[in-house]
Amino acid sequence: MIERALELAGKRARGAEVTLVTSRSRQAEYEDDRLKHVQVSQSTRLGVRVILDGKLGSAHTTDPEQIEDVVGRAIQLAEFGSDAKFEFPGPAELPTVETYDPAVEKIAKEDLVAAGAEMLDLVKAYNDEIKVFGGASWYAEDRRLVNSAGLDISDRVSSYGIGTGGVLVRGTDMLFVYRNRDWRTPVMPPADLAEKTVEDFRLAERTASLKSKAMPVIFTPRGNYLLLWALLMGLNGKNVLKGDSPLAGRLGEKLASEGFSLVDDATINYAPASSRSDGEGVPRRKTSMIHDGRLECFLYDLETAGKAGTATTGSGPGCDPTNIIIPPGEVSLADMIASTKNGLLIEHVMGLGQSNLMNGDFSVNVSLGYKIEKGEIVGRVKDAMLTGNAYDALKRIEAVGSEPEWAHFFCTPPIKIDGLSVVAKG
Repeated sequence: MIERALELAGKRARGAEVTLVTSRSRQAEYEDDRLKHVQVSQSTRLGVRVILDGKLGSAHTTDPEQIEDVVGRAIQLAEFGSDAKFEFPGPAELPTVETYDPAVEKIAKEDLVAAGAEMLDLVKAYNDEIKVFGGASWYAEDRRLVNSAGLDISDRVSSYGIGTGGVLVRGTDMLFVYRNRDWRTPVMPPADLAEKTVEDFRLAERTASLKSKAMPVIFTPRGNYLLLWALLMGLNGKNVLKGDSPLAGRLGEKLASEGFSLVDDATINYAPASSRSDGEGVPRRKTSMIHDGRLECFLYDLETAGKAGTATTGSGPGCDPTNIIIPPGEVSLADMIASTKNGLLIEHVMGLGQSNLMNGDFSVNVSLGYKIEKGEIVGRVKDAMLTGNAYDALKRIEAVGSEPEWAHFFCTPPIKIDGLSVVAKG
């Protein structure tokens, strides 16, 4: 099948690439204290990219029998495609990265249902008024990529995820808490994750009033995404090439306080976004984007690297990040809190979609945050907003924490920013 598609594309195009992906998944989802559904699915996807007359064309299908059709569409779309100032890569040595655990696919539907039920019961045992949601799931994928330059790569990946949280409504006060963990192998027992969720609810039992002003803000590993999403948009080579990124033309400049570094690393065994090669067959690598506050590199795929006159970072297609790492500092979260006279600890925010993240600007609601007073957490804040600019905040980093944690595909420690604007609505 895949050889036939490459043969057909090679008859017309200067270069061709064919990707065949087959996937399997199982999921048990809970909502409002009950099992919502159990889902089993599988799919096959065939993708073709061609370089024809200096243009890039691509097409995809979920029906692998339609080989002639998908190849024909890729060739037709090349007429309207973007300039292809690159060649498909040939064979290269790939890093050794563990991405598949066969134990994941042996997890039965009943086991996923039981994992979700265990987490639900533990959260309800703490407070029966909480409306609990969450569940457990796994995903596995076989992927083969071949191209006209002689590349032929086959890989298998797995992923296992659990998550639980809930909503507690008391009058006009609505508390939302959620935790999850995704990894390419089962590493966290459901009971451990549920206990962390219960701890979040327990810490949020007390509330505290807040006054509008600029104050120190500590972001937990789960709260750091407010700063990182804006930064990653700016580091995307496609945005840089189009001139949309505020970081364009600023390589070598100081963007953040010393002690802050940012790394993209797809070579960590079993990490959520790890792989041996990117979607174009380029070997994955560890890429330092920011080192001690200084901008060192953008993320590029083959297409954008060719247009920018540089080399791909193995981030294709799309210039997307993989596992994002902030190396830890030397200050514990406890010490960060103890050294804060009057400030805010951020776990979750809402409203990123209404912010101008490309420029780094944000104005978000604090969905889960805690007031710090005289070095202690005194209660959860309600009806508060956080406003500012992510790039300005990076320049005011007071401390990088010593305790990194994984949250989605980020592995980051707590970060303390000196002087962000907090607006209290009450």
